[in-house]
Amino acid sequence: MRKLLIVAIGVAAIVGCATVPTTPAATPHVGESPVVSNTVQRSVGETIYERYNYSQLSGARLTSAGKFDELAIHWTVQAGDFLPAFSDSTGSFYCTADSILHIPMSTDRVRVCLVDRNGDGKFDQWTAPEGPSGARIRTWIALNPPLSFTLAQGDAMSGVGHGYRYELLYEGISGNVVAILYREYVNDLARPAFQQDLHYTLEASGPTEVSFRGARIRIYSADNNALKYELLSGLRE
Repeated sequence: MRKLLIVAIGVAAIVGCATVPTTPAATPHVGESPVVSNTVQRSVGETIYERYNYSQLSGARLTSAGKFDELAIHWTVQAGDFLPAFSDSTGSFYCTADSILHIPMSTDRVRVCLVDRNGDGKFDQWTAPEGPSGARIRTWIALNPPLSFTLAQGDAMSGVGHGYRYELLYEGISGNVVAILYREYVNDLARPAFQQDLHYTLEASGPTEVSFRGARIRIYSADNNALKYELLSGLRE
């Protein structure tokens, strides 16, 4: 019972002084493609136009599973888990997305943060941070055996605010009718929030200009292998 109490006090001390910023590191992605007035060619199934403004979490992906199991302190992570990156004045560290550590003598659970102190690609220390944004982490516990990981990008727009991506895809031609698929992603790049099939009849001779929501495309040639075209203007937001 005395050991359990000591451990509980120790974890409470860790949680009390170890805090992380509330916003993880993210990489912004803003732009559109292709460049206006450039003639390009895309194959069937490829994106002929895209406009995007979103952020993608920076972090680490575990390449080995691990756990900490001493007295009343228990937590487990799996190979493949993605840990968003955070930083303070001491450097970068990586925290689990979920609260996986049970605080002894409490119903609360908290996240676990890992750090690679010697830069060998393995997490060798951990802590359990919660609290106000921006405070410095002071207490770390040795992790044995260390956990291997690789730096990675997480899900686009996950947990980092709003974003969007609009795209037009070439789907081929039937007779003299070109098929284009419009897809719209909002806040989540895993699945389209909206999509629409578009069909345009080609002129008998010369290039054909088509438009959709402000985007204008001049088509020079099209078959069931590729589309040759020029972007005249991009989609409106």
